[in-house]
Amino acid sequence: MKSIIKFIRKYWIIACFVAAAVLLSGVVTYAIYTRITIAKRVVSTKASEGIPFTSDHMNANGMRSYESSSDKTSDVPVAVHVYNYVYPRDAIYRTQDTEYDLTATIGTMDDNGNFTELNDNSAILALDSLNYTISDGTTTFKFGTAGTSHTFSNCVLSGQQADVDLFNVVFDKVELGDTPNEYFVKLVAEPYDNDLPDLYGFVSARYAKQSSTGWNGRVEELDPNKDYDGFNYYLEGNGKGKITFKWNPTYVTINKQFLNNEEVVFEGGNTPVNAGNGMVSLTISVDSTVRNRYEIQFYKVDSSFDYSKAQVESYLPDTLSADWEPDEQD
Repeated sequence: MKSIIKFIRKYWIIACFVAAAVLLSGVVTYAIYTRITIAKRVVSTKASEGIPFTSDHMNANGMRSYESSSDKTSDVPVAVHVYNYVYPRDAIYRTQDTEYDLTATIGTMDDNGNFTELNDNSAILALDSLNYTISDGTTTFKFGTAGTSHTFSNCVLSGQQADVDLFNVVFDKVELGDTPNEYFVKLVAEPYDNDLPDLYGFVSARYAKQSSTGWNGRVEELDPNKDYDGFNYYLEGNGKGKITFKWNPTYVTINKQFLNNEEVVFEGGNTPVNAGNGMVSLTISVDSTVRNRYEIQFYKVDSSFDYSKAQVESYLPDTLSADWEPDEQD
């Protein structure tokens, strides 16, 4: 009898150790699984910051932009892009197709930013012989007798990759004269997926007067009552040579399309270089007889930063005449 009890006690202790080990293993496994789950959740949240449906001339709050030209003899094209990623970060793209409609409407805008579509029975009749058009590369719509508004339906940005659509809006050269019509084209992109926001913006053209001497740069005047996703930076002047401009990449990032524009000649390449005090810079070759104005878009890195007027002007400081190096023959 004693031997039986001894046997039971011996293996009962072993059983307790086994049971405890199993329980402990479950706790450890659960703890590890919990950590993995939390880690994945953090990574997933980080990767999904921003909305992968953006544009360089539209946003969810509405934005106003201008295409400037110093040549009064030619119509002014404005390239409008729609992206399926968090522009300009093309690594964060939408995995599924993005379907949407884009509607373009011609009209005027008052000093308070109120847009009014042109009236078919009045002002629009004057456009018959003028060139205000929009094209998606397949279809071209001419504002005028065809109407004041047009919708490009069933537009699709392909998923599983960074994709972009291009719409070309053309303004007649009369917009650059002494008495321009000052027409705007309102653009609205409406996605079929309700989880994505509508994007809208207003595009116009204007004449850029030449600077008196040299080249300089500045940020476009900001409306304190509006929330901008980005900023327009203008470089303009007279003469032929090199101009260097700089910005703080912690707060703003430059439009990649400007960097890849074959019409822009970069001195030393299109990779920004360290300019000190947290700044980076680029130098481009300029010739006012060919082009006397550049409009460069910069975008906010993080909307939680201070983007008040004073701060933006410190992130994108003025380019002064001292930053201009004329060629010897000038």
